[in-house]
Amino acid sequence: MGVFSNSTWHLNQHYSRIKKQCNKRGEKFSDPRFPPHDSSLFYSKPPPGVVTWKRPHEILDQPRLFIEGVSSNDVTQGQLGNCWFVAACATLAGVKELWQKVIPDHKEQEYDLDFHPGIFHFKFWRFGKWVDVVVDDLLPTIDGQLIFVHSKQRGEFWCALLEKAYAKLHGSYEALEGGNL
Repeated sequence: MGVFSNSTWHLNQHYSRIKKQCNKRGEKFSDPRFPPHDSSLFYSKPPPGVVTWKRPHEILDQPRLFIEGVSSNDVTQGQLGNCWFVAACATLAGVKELWQKVIPDHKEQEYDLDFHPGIFHFKFWRFGKWVDVVVDDLLPTIDGQLIFVHSKQRGEFWCALLEKAYAKLHGSYEALEGGNL
């Protein structure tokens, strides 16, 4: 299992350490390395409308990372021209061993009804190695609706958070536009 065993932490952010600190303090994680700011969204072309960053529990009651597991039918493209990412997510969802590598500790990361620190991590294969990317759960919305990739099931957030982690890895959401990586 060598290819699946090792990974490096993107921007030296360690998921378990940050999560432990947030839980100890009873605070939600807000990522200083990918802040809820225009710079995380775009570098040249702003989205149409006023963007408000919201946590899933601010969008609806009882958000879930998964609703009835992971399915290729979950993923819906938003306003970003990244159909290639939607196709990759749909393919990923069909291979259990792979999505469990990309979304590690998926049961531990699930939303808790009492308190969730708003931190997630995802792994991506990049330049011959696995890179572990930490994100908060602040997601860009317009009029209370997610504006980029989202699940067909309104209360499910795995694909929106996965896209956020991939955007962070590449510098912004706009960097994912049209497969310009």
